[in-house]
Amino acid sequence: MDVIRQELNAGGVVAELGNISELASPAGNITGSDADIIISLVNIEENRVSRNPQGYLKSGTDLYLKNPAVHLYLTLLFTSAKNEAGYEKAILHVQEVVQFFQTKYVFDHLNTPSLAVYPGIDKLILDMVTLSLEQLNNLWSVLGGKYQPSVLYRMRMVTIDSIPGDKGSVVKEIDTIYDNPFQQ
Repeated sequence: MDVIRQELNAGGVVAELGNISELASPAGNITGSDADIIISLVNIEENRVSRNPQGYLKSGTDLYLKNPAVHLYLTLLFTSAKNEAGYEKAILHVQEVVQFFQTKYVFDHLNTPSLAVYPGIDKLILDMVTLSLEQLNNLWSVLGGKYQPSVLYRMRMVTIDSIPGDKGSVVKEIDTIYDNPFQQ
């Protein structure tokens, strides 16, 4: 998520990571932040379709036992933090986020050098999520705040992969013994 924050800041949108439910006051204003946009993680899902059931990693003639990588979707809420500057300004900040991700929604090692800090992640793709009014109401109810101008994005291709564990052995020979049921 910090890579996304850095990219937004480099693109001219002042953003910071934070839990919007902790920063929103009962009056609906965002407190304790100088940022234009607050990025909050609101959901984590596992993508089981991309899961590789292979329980080993081969390196030359050696085999290493390991658990399959976990592929995640992270749902990020980008909320305008400058409501005291006026509703129009708050909408403008959300528009800047949408415009940024419209021009750059794929982050890889070529266009995002800061992604190199995370060796297990090849690329990140952000897709806008459209919520119905009921879903939006439920989201903000869970967050415990009044609705703020915001936009929701789903970040995919987040992979968590463990380092290979115990060394296994390669099957080099198979002994077979066949019993003939017709032989007495």
